[in-house]
Amino acid sequence: MTGECDAPDLPAGADLLALVRRFEPVLRYTAGELFFPMPVEQYLAGAALWSSRRDSRGTPTLLVDHGSLDPDKLAEQARANPDAPLFLRYAPTSLQRRELREWRRRPDRPTFTGVSRLAAVGLLGRVIDSLMRFSLTMRGRVPGGLTAAVQRQYAAVADPYDAYHAHVSTDGGYVVIQYWFLYAMNDWRTSFAGVNDHESDWEQLTLFLVPSGPEPGPHSGDGYTVAWVALSSHDEVGADLRRRADDPDLTWSGGTHIVGNAGAGSHSGAYLPGDYLVRVQPPALAKPFAVVNAIRWALLPWTRNQPRAGLGIPYVDYRRGDGVQIGPGTGRPWTPILIDSATPWVRDYRGLWGLDTDDPFGGERAPAGPRYERSGAIRASWADPVGWAGLDRVPPYAVAPGARRDRIAELDELVADLDGQISTGQDELRRAASGLEVLPSTVTDSRRGGDGAAAQVTEREQALAGLRTRRRAAVNERDQLREVGTVVPEPPPHAHLRHRAVPDVTTPAGALLRFWTGASLSILLILLGLGLLFDVGGGLWVFVAAVLLVMGVEALLRGRLLLFLLSLAIIGGSVYLIWLLATNLRIALGVLALTAAVAIGVANLRTLIERR
Repeated sequence: MTGECDAPDLPAGADLLALVRRFEPVLRYTAGELFFPMPVEQYLAGAALWSSRRDSRGTPTLLVDHGSLDPDKLAEQARANPDAPLFLRYAPTSLQRRELREWRRRPDRPTFTGVSRLAAVGLLGRVIDSLMRFSLTMRGRVPGGLTAAVQRQYAAVADPYDAYHAHVSTDGGYVVIQYWFLYAMNDWRTSFAGVNDHESDWEQLTLFLVPSGPEPGPHSGDGYTVAWVALSSHDEVGADLRRRADDPDLTWSGGTHIVGNAGAGSHSGAYLPGDYLVRVQPPALAKPFAVVNAIRWALLPWTRNQPRAGLGIPYVDYRRGDGVQIGPGTGRPWTPILIDSATPWVRDYRGLWGLDTDDPFGGERAPAGPRYERSGAIRASWADPVGWAGLDRVPPYAVAPGARRDRIAELDELVADLDGQISTGQDELRRAASGLEVLPSTVTDSRRGGDGAAAQVTEREQALAGLRTRRRAAVNERDQLREVGTVVPEPPPHAHLRHRAVPDVTTPAGALLRFWTGASLSILLILLGLGLLFDVGGGLWVFVAAVLLVMGVEALLRGRLLLFLLSLAIIGGSVYLIWLLATNLRIALGVLALTAAVAIGVANLRTLIERR
């Protein structure tokens, strides 16, 4: 049967189609979504295949025109052009302005109401947002009108149906089912004020199954139980991608059908419905942001527990789940398509599924298919799903009491062995140190060549300290296992998470704040421009004054004026103290002494009051 080659550990004759249907998901979309999962065959029927290699006129080379492509021909062309950079085009051209206006005015156009993403971030994030949006004019981007052209062609498909492409594999003791969804367009930027557009979109939902025990759990069927679920997401990697089947964040339909919430336009997955603030951070901003965080940590201690969301561009990913629903029990069923590493179009085609814009940041380039990255390398999620989801250290079964007893016995042996090494090490150290005090420095001085008697003693001391450290760790683990006994309580569902993604965007209160966050950057530039044109003070001071004025107004609108003034006073005092240290050391030390005296006095008085 198709789809078996990546699952050699399954029983012979296993019905993969029945298995993927038993656990197929339910996807909920945001009201206003334009594109839904389609089969590869229908996508290719409307697409053309191109090579990025330029002809004599400097344009890409057309290999297969629209209306002549299917999965077999795609694989054939990929084999015939193994070194050519290939890409698909679903829509032949973008709509022109008049056509685009007509498309926007169509009566069946779905409505969507977003929130002010700029009001959810500070001034610095808005500055970076503007710079990155401006950079779109300087780099490869999806042309305007392409979303409309793709949507019009997608809506005209004859006999459309919703499909997923299921990949079943076995890895690390798990049976892994990946549900891959192909969309004709990612219109996050155009339709939902997101970060990017690109023609075509591949997303996935992955289930990790284990054999059902004698008493199958609530998410069991056909001899298997769902242990973990992993959704593709913009901001999460590794263990943060996955949730345990009993996680309260998960919603199930019919016991075995996980419910996912797809992002509007972006189609990224979320377990909880809602609006999520995500930040796209260019790599060049990583180091500057580390410096900003260090300064904030040192000067503004009350901000240390606030999230470090980054200097990236702020965007809202709408994953509301209040629109179309697809899957079991929704009235809109799936059509399953099994694929594996031997499926010709999966195996042979390493190109892009959509227009190649050559965007150096990658955000506006079309994606590669389920098996490959844009570089042509095999995706980790395809070839190594267990490692991709951070499950290498998580066994696909409950640890048996016998295994714990064996581990305790191993630790007993290790502690006994370390005790012997420590005893031997003590004897050797004492012999080496014997009479060290009465030997001349030419013998003991480790600075001369590094092989003196003192150096040998130091080396033995360090080795002995390492043995003692290992022994303490082994004893601690052994004692903890003994206390637990034969029953190890399951950790909380979120114990493996470093970051738990939850909806974190709410509509800002007040139209004035929404207006200010949209206009503040322009106001800042106007103030700076007027100051420079009319020579109001030095350019630097004009800039500083304009920034402080804009930040002060925003703090007032957000109800944080006192906190802003306090932060400003602390930063100003710190800068003044640094200036004193550089120009007048005596006064600076005096100010430091007085500040320390006040701080120590306040702390001591507080201690005395608390003890009374």
